[in-house]
Amino acid sequence: MGDWEIDTKSIDGLLKFSLRGAFSREEMLEFVEAHNRAIDRYLGSPYQVWADLRELYPLGPEAAEAMELAKRYSASQPNFAGSAVHVASATIALQHQRTSISSGVMPTELISHDSSALMEHLRRLQKAS
Repeated sequence: MGDWEIDTKSIDGLLKFSLRGAFSREEMLEFVEAHNRAIDRYLGSPYQVWADLRELYPLGPEAAEAMELAKRYSASQPNFAGSAVHVASATIALQHQRTSISSGVMPTELISHDSSALMEHLRRLQKAS
């Protein structure tokens, strides 16, 4: 069973979320719906994404396809200003990279186990915009 949390309040302009465990397609679709509504609450203001996937198990094909919907939604937003993906597993990093490329978010995304590098990536993107 998958578990998720979304935080849009602790850091202004940063949508933080964490995914933990094994997700079914239905569970991932529930997360995607909440993710997209959180983005809508930015009302056009710039936002970045911090994804904590350190406790996520590899996704099955249907759950990965559903996760890609969240990324496509972000990629389609003119106020999307990049993402940082915190991983602990090479398998999760590769899986996430594949869906990030196909959804269009990869040009402004960094996937890493190094939280300092991820924060610096977001700072660099913020300065560039």
